[in-house]
Amino acid sequence: MKDTKLIDVHALQEEARNSEHKESYRILERNPKYRIGIGARQVSSSQPIFFIEVLVNMCPNHSQVDLFLLEKELLFLKEVQSRGYSLSCQGDSYVACEISITPQNLATEYDAMKQIVKRTFQLINFN
Repeated sequence: MKDTKLIDVHALQEEARNSEHKESYRILERNPKYRIGIGARQVSSSQPIFFIEVLVNMCPNHSQVDLFLLEKELLFLKEVQSRGYSLSCQGDSYVACEISITPQNLATEYDAMKQIVKRTFQLINFN
């Protein structure tokens, strides 16, 4: 099922156009392990660039390294990179995965990413 009602492309575009930093962002899903969001950047006077971002917390338990979790995360990162997402380090333990996408494909890609994230992290205890 597409979450098109969660994605208001026109509102994102207007907020990006009118914001000081020329960007708007909506978090659509979050938990201690990951966050999925969508946004728009106004880089020129033309149409904004729309994007999907997934932030993955690589070390949610800062005191322990969970090798099982790191293996799952690595498989996830490889899969999203193969879908065209760029990967970058953010902060202490986060990896940001981002792709620029047409507004018409935002809902479809968000649905696909939700399925990939849930499939990858479904067996992991976040506590």
